[in-house]
Amino acid sequence: MDERFERALDRAAKPYLDRGRGGDYEHTLRAVEYGKELLQFEEGDEKIVIPTLYLHDTGWGLVDFQDFINTASPARKRYAPSVEFHMKHGAALAKKILKKLGYPAEETEAVVSIIAVHDRPERIFAMENPSATMVFEADYLDKFGADSLYRFEMMFKTRPMTEFEKMDGAAHLREGLNTWFKTATAKRMALRLAKESGLGQ
Repeated sequence: MDERFERALDRAAKPYLDRGRGGDYEHTLRAVEYGKELLQFEEGDEKIVIPTLYLHDTGWGLVDFQDFINTASPARKRYAPSVEFHMKHGAALAKKILKKLGYPAEETEAVVSIIAVHDRPERIFAMENPSATMVFEADYLDKFGADSLYRFEMMFKTRPMTEFEKMDGAAHLREGLNTWFKTATAKRMALRLAKESGLGQ
């Protein structure tokens, strides 16, 4: 991908990510790197995967996400209304940003369609689109590994997680190792990251 365009994506996304949940900008940069690693070994279109990863969480900067922060169970956070709202607003914002950057209409629509459902694995996998699967995997890889622990601390600094919630979260992540990743490369990466943070099986 053209480096100038990638820098423009970064600049466009950062203000919204900085207004979102704690650590969202750093999460995005890691997800982009995971996406690039996956692209080396798995089928996917970088013209869709990379812009989607830069823009996928920009919607958190446009919504009230206290319901997400205040939901105790990690498994239930996905049902917080703000999760749906951030996907909807993020998709609309991505369309606006990519149009302003002069991105091709076909690729833009593909990016927008993925962002609109990117936190719903059942909808992502139903698309049977390798690029959509790769975006989901790169995003969810950042739930594991040493850096993810700091991200969760930043995200929940206004309401620190209890020990029970941390244990519940660890169990949720271990279950996710078996259900969130479809490609062989993502499965290997997830296990590697999980072992680094002590979540490995």
